[in-house]
Amino acid sequence: MRSELRAFVAVMSLSVLLAGCQSSPKSSEGKIAQIGSTKADLFGLPAEYRSLHPRLETLLEGPVMFRSQPDGQAVAEQLRQGFIEFGILTAGEYALIQDVSQLKPIAMGTNSLGKTSRKAYIVVKAHSHVKKIADCKAKRFGFGVYKDTLTDVAAQAALEEGGVPVKELLPELLTPPPLGLEGRLYLGHDVAKTIVNDLTVNAGVVDEVDYAAMKDSGGNFLMGPSKDQLEIVGETIEVPELLVVAGPSANPRLTEKLRQFLLNDVKSDARICKDLGITGFVEPKMSEYSAVRSIFPAGK
Repeated sequence: MRSELRAFVAVMSLSVLLAGCQSSPKSSEGKIAQIGSTKADLFGLPAEYRSLHPRLETLLEGPVMFRSQPDGQAVAEQLRQGFIEFGILTAGEYALIQDVSQLKPIAMGTNSLGKTSRKAYIVVKAHSHVKKIADCKAKRFGFGVYKDTLTDVAAQAALEEGGVPVKELLPELLTPPPLGLEGRLYLGHDVAKTIVNDLTVNAGVVDEVDYAAMKDSGGNFLMGPSKDQLEIVGETIEVPELLVVAGPSANPRLTEKLRQFLLNDVKSDARICKDLGITGFVEPKMSEYSAVRSIFPAGK
């Protein structure tokens, strides 16, 4: 009888212990802090936030979860309804939010140029017969990243302003979907390299940060192109870096702690900066984000 009683007590004790391990710890406000973004979390946590995550859990006094959303508008809706407290948005995602009145900007990123925004250059091969954007008509043009605000959307706007609607570029017919459906050539960060080495690609768009990192001269196929192998014939508008916002349900005290951390501490953490693709945070300059709205076609 005693052995059965001891076994029963042991089982109950183990059950209580396991229950304690499985229950989620609560933040000081009695709930998990939720942060929305469009980054995929296929493995439980977006790669961009892995180094930031433990710092946030200490900062926000409890567990932190990132909630992946399809676009910036969805992040904003979750914030407005109080399902999440904070959001991390790119300039393009923020620009497409219809109503930002209930979103409180906390901090905006800075880049390796020491700026809060960047432009991109429309470039051609040095000594090319293409001398201005208008000369790109009926030519192959290399875009950067598909649907990227700077190297795709802003590049299209720059071409349009220069007299070359995208439909008047030489279309790409052999690229796989969904890129093939767009009829455009996407080269990621290899635009400059392709222009220098591929005679069939006459022009393209290069991120200002990538251009600044190139050598002034001495470029080659193995080491990459140099600035003297290219000529700049135009540029895009300035596109600001990512933006962190708080929603109406965010605790004011924790919001201020987060703001101070972003503005003062992130710049000293090389790993967080690398993962986020920034060099630090500063006070938001919202006029820079407003300008981005002009490059998106109506209805997008």
